[in-house]
Amino acid sequence: MTQKTKTYHHGNLSAALVAAGIAFLQDHSAEKLSLRAVAEVVGVSRTAPYAHFPDKRSLLLAISSAGFRQLAQSMEVRRSADQSHNGQILAFGAAYVQFALDNPNLYRLMLSTMTPGGEDGGGDAAWVELKSEATRPYAILKAEFSQMVSEPARAEALSQGAWGMVHGLASLVGEGLIVPAEGGVEEILRTFMRAQQRR
Repeated sequence: MTQKTKTYHHGNLSAALVAAGIAFLQDHSAEKLSLRAVAEVVGVSRTAPYAHFPDKRSLLLAISSAGFRQLAQSMEVRRSADQSHNGQILAFGAAYVQFALDNPNLYRLMLSTMTPGGEDGGGDAAWVELKSEATRPYAILKAEFSQMVSEPARAEALSQGAWGMVHGLASLVGEGLIVPAEGGVEEILRTFMRAQQRR
C-alpha cells in the first residue's frame, strides 16, 4: 500500500507530487492515478496539486519525464572506466531491462505517453521536457556505440537495434512471455551480442 509522506518542503510541492505519483505506481496502474490520489499521498489538500498541474495529463507527463530521467540514471550507474565497449553496452542494456522489470507500471506509462499520435505536443513545456528526457537512454547507448564503431551510420543502426532489443526483452520478460534461465536477462543479452560478433 502506498504510504503518505509529508517530507516535501515549501516551494517543492511539484517534485513531491511527481515522487508520490511514482510511488503510487509501484502498487497501482496509471489508470488509477489521479491528482487527488497523489495529494493524499503527500498529505496536502485535494486542490493543492492544481497550482502545479492543471489536469491529470500534465501530471502524467511530468511523471513520465521523471521516469525516463531515472532510467538514464540507472544506466549511468553501471558505467565503468574498466569496461570494454561491449561490456559497457551490455551493462547499459541490463540496467534498462532491470529498470523496466522493477517499475512495470511506471515503464508502461512512460511508453504510453510516447506513443505516436498519443499527444499533439505543440508548445507544451511538459511535452517538450518529456521528449527531451525520453531520448536520454538512447543517447547513452549511441554514445558508446559511436566510440566503438567509426562509421556514423553503422553506429546509429547498432544503437537502434540495441535499443529495440532491450525494449522488446523488457516487455516480453515483464509480461512473462520469456522466463530467463540461469544468468538472467544479462546472459540473454551477452549471448546475443556474442552471436552478432561471430557473423
